[in-house]
Amino acid sequence: MAVGSMELVRVVNGRLVPAAGVWEFDPGHTEAAFEGRHLMVTRIRGRFTRIEGRLLMADLPEESVAELKIDSASVDSGFRDRDDHLKSSDWFDVERYPTIVFRSGELNHVTGNHWKAKGELTIKAITRPIELDVEFAGAVTDPWGNSKIGAVVTATVDRHAWDLRWNMPLDAGGVVVGTPIQLTVNVEAVFRGALP
Repeated sequence: MAVGSMELVRVVNGRLVPAAGVWEFDPGHTEAAFEGRHLMVTRIRGRFTRIEGRLLMADLPEESVAELKIDSASVDSGFRDRDDHLKSSDWFDVERYPTIVFRSGELNHVTGNHWKAKGELTIKAITRPIELDVEFAGAVTDPWGNSKIGAVVTATVDRHAWDLRWNMPLDAGGVVVGTPIQLTVNVEAVFRGALP
């Protein structure tokens, strides 16, 4: 798969990976989403609508680095009252902590197009290690000639690790909001050139 003389993907030690270089996340086609249990009986989903990031794809894939920055005030769960609560000091406290940041520090191949990434996630100025599953979804040239790659990144985290502790007990037992949170980042990234 190529554009002009550029190959979008390559094979390194039997693994299909993106071309080396800077891949910038397309904010209109990249989504950072979360899901948690509500009232112990259902799941509530939300997302952040303003994000930016990039993948610095090294010649050796294991040396690559991914960076993601999220505008915490862009949280959108589809219900205004809940979004206002999520923005408050009970949760993301967006006035004091306007950004959520992730930076990867280690990438290891698992099998096929699946990888494990380790890095650090910062929420409310608290930085904790996190491990993610990464699925490389391939590469394509869009109708406007842009070289793009896709990936799906998932993780399950304990929200208490970032002081996201708000809750209320239920009369029948349990709590309003579950502790584990599932994170999913669907990435579409465009090639911007060689590594700096």
